Amino acid sequence: MTEIRKRAFVGIVGLVSAGLLSVGCSSSNNTTGTGGSSGSAGTSGSAGTNGGGGTNGGGNTTGAGGTTVAACVAAPAALITDFGTGSTAQVGTPYKGAAASLTAPTADTSSGALVMTFATGAATATDNYAYVGLPFNACVDASAYTGVKFNITGTLSTGCTIQFSTVDKEHSTTANGGTCAATSCYASAAAFTLPATATDVTVAFASQTGGGADTGAAVVDPTEILNVQWQINVPTAGCTGTVTVTNVTFN
Repeated sequence: MTEIRKRAFVGIVGLVSAGLLSVGCSSSNNTTGTGGSSGSAGTSGSAGTNGGGGTNGGGNTTGAGGTTVAACVAAPAALITDFGTGSTAQVGTPYKGAAASLTAPTADTSSGALVMTFATGAATATDNYAYVGLPFNACVDASAYTGVKFNITGTLSTGCTIQFSTVDKEHSTTANGGTCAATSCYASAAAFTLPATATDVTVAFASQTGGGADTGAAVVDPTEILNVQWQINVPTAGCTGTVTVTNVTFN
């Protein structure tokens, strides 16, 4: 999984900043925290070949021994996943992780929702986070949309904050399906208030800030999305709580 190290968010924006809508009460404050890590990208189709010996991912062919990169496929629908049994989802099994000194959360979808349970333990470093994400089955072009909406509720212990990332190729290393060759590659993000009752929250691509990528990269490139991810930023005392997400859609 791509390490998303923190900076001013995952070095990111504070709460409800540009384009971010959230409603409800929260046990967390509205500051962005250290970036966590993004999960593995979804896989694309089998590689194609050409007579000149070049290959590419996604089954396209190249000429005269060159190599091309397949374009990401257009999102087939607005619905990313509703976690329903037998439903068609654009994403695979949730991934999760945490900073080295912390315990990673659990992620369970058996109830028809994504239930994330946090019990990180005390933090011993300065860059502390825990996260759960959903990897797309293949790189997605969501340029027909402006952001991601999800229904969310939960409670977190004092001092914990939450943020959301749409993760694209430009903020992911090549080992994780991305194109970032910078010293530090991690997703941009937007902080929001965690509602105490189930509420729709929309995070516009344009509202994410921060991130680590090559010079000139967009904050989010909607034509090459790999993952969506929720991250908890953890205070020294640690973070406990449960966050439940349903109905994740492009908006």
